[in-house]
Amino acid sequence: MARPVTFVVDPTMVGAGPELPRDVYGCLDQVVRTDLGYHYATPLCAQRWLDVCADPAYGHKALLEAVGRAMPHVAAALRSGLETPPRLALCSLGPGDGSVDERMLLGLAPAFAGVSYTGLDSSFELLRHSARRLARATGLPGDLSITAVCGDFTGVKALPAPADPEAVRLFVLTGFTLGNHPEPRLLADIASLMQVGDHLFLDARLHPFGPLPEDMAAFNRGRKDTAAGYDIESVRRFVFGPVEVATTATASDVGFGFELARSVTAVPNALNLIIYCTGLDTTLRLTGERVRRGRLDLAVTTSYHLPDLAAWLGRSGLAVVWHGTADGVAFFLLRK
Repeated sequence: MARPVTFVVDPTMVGAGPELPRDVYGCLDQVVRTDLGYHYATPLCAQRWLDVCADPAYGHKALLEAVGRAMPHVAAALRSGLETPPRLALCSLGPGDGSVDERMLLGLAPAFAGVSYTGLDSSFELLRHSARRLARATGLPGDLSITAVCGDFTGVKALPAPADPEAVRLFVLTGFTLGNHPEPRLLADIASLMQVGDHLFLDARLHPFGPLPEDMAAFNRGRKDTAAGYDIESVRRFVFGPVEVATTATASDVGFGFELARSVTAVPNALNLIIYCTGLDTTLRLTGERVRRGRLDLAVTTSYHLPDLAAWLGRSGLAVVWHGTADGVAFFLLRK
């Protein structure tokens, strides 16, 4: 490889969580979490996500291009008030396939005296994939140091310190991860990893509906665009992944549905898209137990009304220092 990789396993991956595979994959309610807690685990689920990223219908390429266009603005904000170019320490919270981080590094590296990279992911398979991608990427500094940390960023208590304590430290949360979790708890977990002066870059999907009505049932009935680009084969296979690992069922054995709600968000006028399956009748692989579900919620993602999201983030305890929009996506740079 052009660049060496340091691989670290966080202690929480050993000391916390279930002891036996059966504790997770022997219980459908444990493994199928709408916050995508196990959607990237195991080679099968990791490959399902890589398939989503490679699917032109999902729009991952458009996100990469938008991220690339945003980087000059982010670099200028990070360097604001500094006379000489500092070093940059970028820490990615969930690198996924590594392509967003690669695009960010390509855009940011020329503005800094040097760059180091830390990727944190609970999926060993995706972490290895993204680290390999960055180690072999062309156009990045040859002396880019790469550290891969296997751990869950909602449970990790500390991260390796940058080699240069004076480096500008930038945390990155992309892939619309903000919309998979209750936002206050997620930002509190991330803020606990940050020091005063550290920055957080995040993205969020926007919706065009403005303020939402109280009657969400009627709102659902009037919507023909509920799926908002998620009703594609690669996404259906991805959200069904934990069920496929835990049972003998496949995505082709069930029906899929989509529901708009406001049950998993604290941001005013944010809109949850719940993806669920219907007609599940299968057996658990590890126990042989038969399981039947008329409806099983598989995943939740959230889109936001930009004015309300910006105002909410401004009250989150992190200061908004820059934000921009592109093609239905908002980008924010926050500072602790």
